Amino acid sequence: MSARGESIPPYGRARSSTVSSIQQHRISPPLPVGATKTLQAWIHPDSSPNVLLNPNVWSGVADGDLIQVSPVSESNKGPDAPNFLFFAKLEDDSRQARLQISIPKSIGETFSINSHNEVKCTKVDKNEYAADSIEISFKDQYLGRSEMWRFLRFLQGQCVHVNQEIAFLGAVTANIQEIYIGGRKVTSAHVTSKTKSIFRSLSAKMTIFIQVCEELWQFASDGERYNEKIVHSFLPALVQRWRTAGTNHTVTLVLISRVFYDESELEYAAGPLRREDSFGHRWYKDFYKVITDLEVVHDWKPTLASLKDSFWAFQRDILLTHHYHRAAQMREQGPTRPETVRLVGKLSYAHDGPVLEALNLALNSLETHYIDRSLSLTGMSNILITPGTGYFQVSKTLLKLTTTRLLDQGFGLDLVSLAKPPLHRTPIFSFQGAPVENNPERRVYGTDGRANDPLWGGNDESVANKTTYWWEPFWVLITFWDRQMDLPFRSDRFVARCKMHEIETLGLLEHGIYAPFAIPWMQTSTDIETPKDGEVANPFEARRAEADQYDNDVFALAKPASLSGPRMMGSFTSSTSSRGSGGASSPRMSFEQDHPISGKRIADMRVSSIHSIEEKPSRETSPARSRPQDIPTPSRPLSIRSKVDEKSLATPSDSILSTSPSQRSIRSTKSISTSSTRSGKEGRSSEHGSSSKFAPTAWLLNAFRSVPNPIAPQATIVSATGISSTPKVSRDQPPNPMPRPSSTRPIPAVSSVSRRARASPDDSSARLPNRLSVLRNSPVGLSASPPREDGSFGSRRSTVTSLGNPTNPRPPVNPCRLGGPIPYTQSSLAKRWQHNLPEPTFTHQIKWKSLVTPCCLPLTVEYLPSQNELDTSYDVASYDFFLDPSETSSFLVRPPAGGMKGDGEESREAWALVILRGMASLRLAQGFQFIVRPSKDAVRETSKELVDRTFTRRPSSYQVLGGFEGEQAPTCKGAADVLVDIHQPVYLSMSNEIHRLAYTGQGIQVKRYFRRSPVSAFEYKCLVWPKLGDGYKVSEIIFPGGGMEDYGWNRNDMLVAGYDRSLSENLKYWRTRFIVLPAYEPQESTAISSANGQSSDKLSPEEIRLLGIDKLAELFGKNRWMNPNDKDKPHFPPRILPTWLGPADCVLDETLVNQLNQLHEAGPLRKKAKSEKMIAESSPASIAKALHEEDPPLIKHNRWNGRSYASSFTGYDLVSWLVREFKDISSREEATTKGKELMELGLFEHVKGLHGFLDGHYFYRLKGEHAVPSTPRARWWDRGRYAPEERPPNNEMGYQRKTKRIILTQQMILDVDQTVRKSDQAETVVMHYDVIHNANNAFHFELQWVGTTARCIDELLRTWQRHIRPYGLKLVEAYVDEISSVSNRNPLQSTFPIRLAVPPPEIPDLQKRLPEGKSAHCYFESAILTNEFGFVLDVEATNRYPSDIDVHYSYRRSSFTYSQYVHKSGAAFVQVLGGTEGFRFLTNRLLARGRKEGVPPTDTMPTAEVLRIALHEFCSNEDKLKTFYSKMTDETLIPSQELPEPPPLSI
Repeated sequence: MSARGESIPPYGRARSSTVSSIQQHRISPPLPVGATKTLQAWIHPDSSPNVLLNPNVWSGVADGDLIQVSPVSESNKGPDAPNFLFFAKLEDDSRQARLQISIPKSIGETFSINSHNEVKCTKVDKNEYAADSIEISFKDQYLGRSEMWRFLRFLQGQCVHVNQEIAFLGAVTANIQEIYIGGRKVTSAHVTSKTKSIFRSLSAKMTIFIQVCEELWQFASDGERYNEKIVHSFLPALVQRWRTAGTNHTVTLVLISRVFYDESELEYAAGPLRREDSFGHRWYKDFYKVITDLEVVHDWKPTLASLKDSFWAFQRDILLTHHYHRAAQMREQGPTRPETVRLVGKLSYAHDGPVLEALNLALNSLETHYIDRSLSLTGMSNILITPGTGYFQVSKTLLKLTTTRLLDQGFGLDLVSLAKPPLHRTPIFSFQGAPVENNPERRVYGTDGRANDPLWGGNDESVANKTTYWWEPFWVLITFWDRQMDLPFRSDRFVARCKMHEIETLGLLEHGIYAPFAIPWMQTSTDIETPKDGEVANPFEARRAEADQYDNDVFALAKPASLSGPRMMGSFTSSTSSRGSGGASSPRMSFEQDHPISGKRIADMRVSSIHSIEEKPSRETSPARSRPQDIPTPSRPLSIRSKVDEKSLATPSDSILSTSPSQRSIRSTKSISTSSTRSGKEGRSSEHGSSSKFAPTAWLLNAFRSVPNPIAPQATIVSATGISSTPKVSRDQPPNPMPRPSSTRPIPAVSSVSRRARASPDDSSARLPNRLSVLRNSPVGLSASPPREDGSFGSRRSTVTSLGNPTNPRPPVNPCRLGGPIPYTQSSLAKRWQHNLPEPTFTHQIKWKSLVTPCCLPLTVEYLPSQNELDTSYDVASYDFFLDPSETSSFLVRPPAGGMKGDGEESREAWALVILRGMASLRLAQGFQFIVRPSKDAVRETSKELVDRTFTRRPSSYQVLGGFEGEQAPTCKGAADVLVDIHQPVYLSMSNEIHRLAYTGQGIQVKRYFRRSPVSAFEYKCLVWPKLGDGYKVSEIIFPGGGMEDYGWNRNDMLVAGYDRSLSENLKYWRTRFIVLPAYEPQESTAISSANGQSSDKLSPEEIRLLGIDKLAELFGKNRWMNPNDKDKPHFPPRILPTWLGPADCVLDETLVNQLNQLHEAGPLRKKAKSEKMIAESSPASIAKALHEEDPPLIKHNRWNGRSYASSFTGYDLVSWLVREFKDISSREEATTKGKELMELGLFEHVKGLHGFLDGHYFYRLKGEHAVPSTPRARWWDRGRYAPEERPPNNEMGYQRKTKRIILTQQMILDVDQTVRKSDQAETVVMHYDVIHNANNAFHFELQWVGTTARCIDELLRTWQRHIRPYGLKLVEAYVDEISSVSNRNPLQSTFPIRLAVPPPEIPDLQKRLPEGKSAHCYFESAILTNEFGFVLDVEATNRYPSDIDVHYSYRRSSFTYSQYVHKSGAAFVQVLGGTEGFRFLTNRLLARGRKEGVPPTDTMPTAEVLRIALHEFCSNEDKLKTFYSKMTDETLIPSQELPEPPPLSI
């Protein structure tokens, strides 16, 4: 035996021959699973990413074996020791015979392995180490869903480990955060086709809503106000987590609030008043104040300070200042002054807040997420911070719309509650709707699940008496933030569960309560343990110990022993409770030590008997008063029943009910079903029930007054499920207060058990007792694990039932009871996020992962409706298209390997596969998911329990994915397994639509199943105070219903197949506009000229910038996508025509328009059909003659910057003419060389004598005997300039005029992966670009794409930026539409108004006194921007163009109302309104952070905020404005007496 315990081969010494060692290795038997070997590790650079293993040191190892490597040390022993995996790849290198195993440097650093360290290698089973889920994070890049799919396919067959950096396509970089196998985390695994992926973004759009309500200023149990918890505790902790994770989120912070008004206040509080459609039907307004607006905040201290100030000023703003200003504005034109300041309205409580409205405001900006697509941000997260418990009263219509929009867009809501976890289910919504049919078969098995669901079914318009339903949203993930900094955590500490703010602040003695009161002890049970020998049987101590033990078991955080058990939603401190009851309340502490009456009460206490469950549970007489049926658990089928007076059933005690809205948010959760109709008396009491100062406290004070029998124990019935049968009226109490009698009577409750209570032991809902399954007097029955809830927006235990139907076969649902069956409708919709749940998440946990790194919608889902549901609830449409490989040429897909053509079956299948992948990518980009089959590996106990606890346990027939059987059923197990085989159909689903893509042998068939579920749009009015705004402004918003029913799938599939080339608007393709700005001073002109290989002439900054635009056009041409069928056709390089005129005036330049027409026709380099001339055989004289005879004329009258150049031509035109006319010149380079020779021969010269011959916009003229004077034609400027108001009228003036159409853009397809070819798919974009450009203005182009890797586009833009940077140009991302319409897409965003303190002077004949090329329209306003603050013209207003000319820009879909300017840095946009209205300012939030790297560190350009402050101060200063107006009038305008006289007429 060797020193390491290794056996020496019995056959003697091995020969040193490499050949014999290989032969010996080949004949070695294969290694069994579990075989180990200790080897010495070497470390090699990461340039070789594979682990290298020497086959000579471990006999029997074979290629493809899965090897586990772990460091050999005492600290790394055990099953949880860090290790990594790799597939053996044997390499026998005789030059490194001593090498045993070589590990890449990155892996060595991750697992603390250095060179010459010993590692333990073990052969493991591939099936046991296959990853179920991997969590991947990425940053500062937009990763589309089609890239996610390709990324997962790229990882298939590889071994991954935590913290591993992965480069995809050489551009996309990601990090492996977590790896899961069987629901537990591991350090390494290998990726299979079944592996699910979870993508998390470190650079997302985060929208944080803070609910400002009545509770926000209340004190928590630790003495800190809830608003202080936000500023001092939660937000700093969240920011610190962001900083630790290295995130780069764009944050929007908004305060939201709702204010209710009485009828008497409506006139003064006029405005966008709305009225509730249910519950109290009260009048209200919603207020939104933006604190931060799409900002990357690095220093949060100023933001938190501003937020704290906003809290204190918020109530004054919305209750006093807003209404006073509005009333003053309404009366400013009247003779009377505004009336006395009034304080009107009342802040709502948390449960009445505009939660759904705020969420829809955030979703509105996502409706057009494909417009202004940022290339550095991925995903969105919505966070709501509330002091409430997670219970909200909402509108059914809006809840249905919100759920539909969230399902379509694939996002959810993170709810952060500052309160303690309540004893009821949370989060939970209540709404009022029409009663729905309760057919058990249809409801459970999903024949028409939505029709039977209270949220989706029922005709609310035709029903007057509506029913209150409870609905637990599966798209809400709740976090309870209740940190007490001054109290350490103790498992036995009592936690108060009831919030009594009125009692805390007012006190009891103020209400005339002088007699002491006490709450009786908990009723003792008959199974108290017998004292041991020697112990004194003290009933008092026994009861106290029992009570303490009960509180400890119920309220303390239990240590989870295992993850088994049914899914339990709720607080980890849950216990039985009877909120709103006085004498029947559940005792939590004793007052005996303080009140002497307590001792007497103890002596009179009686032990209640324990009864078994009745075989036939009794039913209550009134359905309206029916209580939730208690479902006992098999482990303890017992219920406690106290002796009560049956006569008290008839008269409920209203005096003990809460009228406090803050308590109503908790109490009313026990109301399962209530009628929305009230009597007139009740309605009036409900409306004004809380107007009195002391009214909110009466709910508790009445309970302490005289009671018929103060000594007898109170009636409390607790079932085995832990539901306290408190007075029945507590569940049926309407949301608003009702009249209360003066006395209190106990209310008995009758225990009842539903038929589902006797479920089989296999039923997931009855397998284990849930967190509330305890007896009031015993700690037994508690679950070993705390209550669990899903991860990111998983399916919750959400049941929605009504008690209005006494024959309902399902047990009525109590919102205060955890557990219970999941409705089929809710489960099927929640499975959209199923594969984001690799491990259970508990209610008591803070969901940091979701708050810090939001996850993206999964690629896969395991839900498909049954055939019965497809037949009854879905419409079907299908279409086919034939595939002809010889005619197929699509720019959206890359041809198969080898460019297979022909009509053979192999070629057809190869083309069908790439087209099917393109069609699948198109649907993934729109939010679809692959439907996959459940993995058979789910039979593992851990995974099986996780699935059972998380999602609905449906009948076994649903495990075959609905009605698709046999060959039509989905066969894929994961996203990487999709479209591996062409004969494999593909199923994709969205919330209301299912697509089946299949190859038929001759073509592709698309079958669509779509559910017609009309969700109407919702009109909404609110008041928004944007950041930097001057007050609340009315905002009218429409929340669209939407859906994919009208999406043009047929045409878009034809586009993928290559039968169409244009992107239709309904495709929702990604688009973003870019502008090239004259941002910097160009580099030395000699360096620029040398770089272009032309000459060393000194060029002006304007000429250099024109060269930069030519360089950009050259880059466009290099990246042009070439159609394989058009390779033999000539392709002319793109050209951009320069001009010195503005956009509205250049269309009147005939010379420029003629060049434009020539450019659109065929290009200037088209060879003449009979061109046989040779430049070598032509003399300068013959060339000059040919120039004069050219038609259209090449030599003409040119004008530039107000100066005329007669009989001149440009260098660009001469080069194009030489290439076109002469057979022996084939390129522009050859023509430029020949032009230099002709200039040296004296044929022509530069008009100013400054330059040699250059290929560009430089003017030359023939010299000497070759010059022939030409008669200039009349131009538009010779006919006199006219002001915009003098231009010819349009058709609206009463007569028809022919319009001339001028197209100012061109389109081309770019291949963004043409040079490197790193991608496995077609990476193409459609570009629209300007063909006329003024060097002093912005140049525009727009990129449009579908499924293209955004990182490839970003790299291309970076390359372009590097090339044009020396020319003083900067590439900036800009908004597609005008900035004044930004609120239409994002209601929380708005422009900042900057008004002029002094209006511009009115000068008669201003247009005639301006230099050529200047416009009199808003002349002084434009001069402020361009001369004083460095802005340049971005887009001219539409009404500035001549009315008789139809100007067309292919990338503009809407007109610009005002002229728009952009700062040279690209940081801000300004629109000119004119007059005293001044400007509208908007920060460019699209300025890509990634491309800021192209700006040198010495760049001192001002930020947007600095620009805004400077511009606002300038426009507010009357002296500065007057000085500027005077300066512009004296220096720029031509004196009126010096205006030139028109030339005399001549015949």
